[in-house]
Parts: sequence; C-alpha cells; structure tokens
Amino acid sequence: MEPLSNRLREQILDLLWRLWTEVGVSGWSEGYPDGAIDPEPLVLFTVALGDADPRLRDEATDWCIRYGHFISGTRLRNLLTRETASTQRNFGEFAATVAAHSKQRWPGATRARRYRPTGRSRTPDFSRPSLIIPRLQALFGVGARAEIAKVFLSRPNEAFSAADLAGETDFTKRNIATALENLRMGGLLEALPVRNQLHYRQKSPDALSQFVGSLPRAFPKWPGIFQVLGMLLETASKTEKLAPLVREVEVKTVVGKRTSETRAAGLPAPPLDASGPAFWPAFSAWTLAVIAALDHPAEKSAEKFTG
Repeated sequence: MEPLSNRLREQILDLLWRLWTEVGVSGWSEGYPDGAIDPEPLVLFTVALGDADPRLRDEATDWCIRYGHFISGTRLRNLLTRETASTQRNFGEFAATVAAHSKQRWPGATRARRYRPTGRSRTPDFSRPSLIIPRLQALFGVGARAEIAKVFLSRPNEAFSAADLAGETDFTKRNIATALENLRMGGLLEALPVRNQLHYRQKSPDALSQFVGSLPRAFPKWPGIFQVLGMLLETASKTEKLAPLVREVEVKTVVGKRTSETRAAGLPAPPLDASGPAFWPAFSAWTLAVIAALDHPAEKSAEKFTG
C-alpha cells in the first residue's frame, strides 16, 4: 500500500490546486465554489509545502504578482509568527520573488529565486461566493475591517469584543478596536457595554450581507485547518516507518497536544482511543477523512466547518 504521507500529500496538493484555481490561478482543478477562500493562510500553506509541487508554487507566485494587493501584509506578518523556521525561510524567498516582479512589499522578504512570471493567472471574479474575502478587501480595504466583516457575515446574530475578534482575525487587538469603532461610526455596527468591555454587533443582522452580495455556504477556518494539515503531513512522514508501538506513542504525543487546535479548526476529533494493531489504520483513515471533510464544506454542519 502507498505510504500514508504520500496519499496525504497528494490530497493536500489537490485541495490547494482547487483553492488556487478558484481565485484565478491557471489549473485544471474543479475549483472550490462552496467555501470562502482565505488568501493569506493559503499563501503561507502553499509556501510551507516548498517544492512539493513546483508548478503550483510558480502559478501561485504569478497570481500574487498580479493580484497580491488583495493580500494583507500585516496579517501575513501576524500569521508568520506561528509558522516554523522552514516556512518562514520559504516565505522570505517567495515574498522577495513577488516583490522582484511587482510593487508588493511583504514582511520577511529575503532573496528572490530565479523566476519568470507565467502570465496565465485570470482576473478573479469577485462576484463568486467563494471569493467573499477578496471582495470584502476590495470594499473595506486590505486590513482589519475586511476581516471583521467576514466574521460578522459568518455569524450575523452574534456580538464580539475586540479581544474576541483579535483571535478570530489574526490582527492585533489595537487594530481591531480602531476598526470596530470606525465601523460603528459608519453606521454598520452598534456597541453594547458588557461588564467592563464593549461588545459589537450588526445594527441589522442582514444589513452587511445585503450590501456585499452573494455569500458562500461555509466559512472554513483556514488558518487553523492548514496548521493541522501541516502537522498531520509532518507526523505521517516522520513516523510511518517506525515500529508500530513506537509509532503509536509518537503520533499520540504529537496529535494529542494539538487536539484543541483540531477542534478549534472545526475538524473531526482524532482517534486517540484506538490502540495496538488498530491504531495506525484508524489514524490513517482519520487523516484522509479530514481532507475529505474539506472537499465540500457546505455539506458539513456549520458548527464544524464554519467560523
């Protein structure tokens, strides 16, 4: 049987191709029409995979050269703090390569690789529900306001503090507080005192959705999802050739430490109760089920795959 790491890598790359094709990268994948696509974590996870698919890397670079102004450098910087040293190095080269062929100036740029833009990227169709986040960036600017709007669209009846939204959006609490007050002054939100904090909600639950247009059926939590997928691929690669008992201990140690992150990303819980000969088949099935759950997020429950 093909090693788990190979199968997992293949399915992850297929998912990435679908996401990039949906935003306008040249490819043959079917796209990703059902879920909101989040550009910044998509860039970082593509970079994290390094040379796993050079064509994907090159086509993603081409898209970023042409449309990188819809990507927030501030949010990239904040997300980068969670990444491994290897991913940060890869991103430095990627950012420098994009900068060498465009006006984009992203944090952490180092030395550009030799690259010739393919010129095959298509203009994104922001009317597509899946491109709600780039559409919000076009409407509200590439920054905290667009991310705040995304959260309110995904949960229109809820109220949030600045601290709540800082964790949801990958912007600092100060940036979020300023953006919230601007949106309140603009008439979109209202502020409610709750104990010693202000909580914000939409003045009308459907006002924002009526303004921005068509919405996707799901808002996957991509930053957390990609973190989990990267962890699974690395764990499978490092442990699949170990002796069964050692492998079980290693996998349970690594995955067990990330259980809360897995839940927060809205993904199925790992089978940590399986043991002995049953463990590796159960773990393998679960890792592939995680990818399958992301194939069509709108078919899953909003509680699990939306946030």
